[in-house]
Amino acid sequence: MLRGHQERLPVMVAELFRDADLTPRDLTHVGVTLGPGSFSGLRVGLSFAKGLALGLGLALKGVGTLEALTAHPALEGREAVAVISGGRGSFYIRRGLHAPQAIGFADLQNLCDIRVLTGPAMNEVRPHFPEAEAFPQDWPALEALAALTMLPGHDDLTPQYMRGADAVASMRGIIVLAPQVTA
Repeated sequence: MLRGHQERLPVMVAELFRDADLTPRDLTHVGVTLGPGSFSGLRVGLSFAKGLALGLGLALKGVGTLEALTAHPALEGREAVAVISGGRGSFYIRRGLHAPQAIGFADLQNLCDIRVLTGPAMNEVRPHFPEAEAFPQDWPALEALAALTMLPGHDDLTPQYMRGADAVASMRGIIVLAPQVTA
């Protein structure tokens, strides 16, 4: 979503609970993806997850989106490369258990022996790896996220932003709005 994350997310979660015939009290863990992603999307998702976990008295676990994409149950035992577009000709990739990295379009040819491609930007890089199997997924599977949140670790909740915020704080001081007078 480009806009409206904060309005849509609580509705989606309520629908999920309803469709699964569960209540928030049925949860035993809360997990959230930490990106790489947009500043607003990550802040909204992380804030919502923190509020949910705090309200339910549960620990919150953070998982990188690329890690969750490569942890899909159908990819178990296979070294997949997850790809997310960073815009402006850049990509974020994770190969198997290796740390995520940001690369440019020109750096794709330096990757070799790619057997499985997955992630929302898979089709953008697929022409560079015609022999690779395509495993389509636009977002991590809930099973993958759930499994990763059950593992030890994942306690660092630092979001992985693609870029910084578009808005910048003023260096001139704080702007104070005058109180509205009602008659």
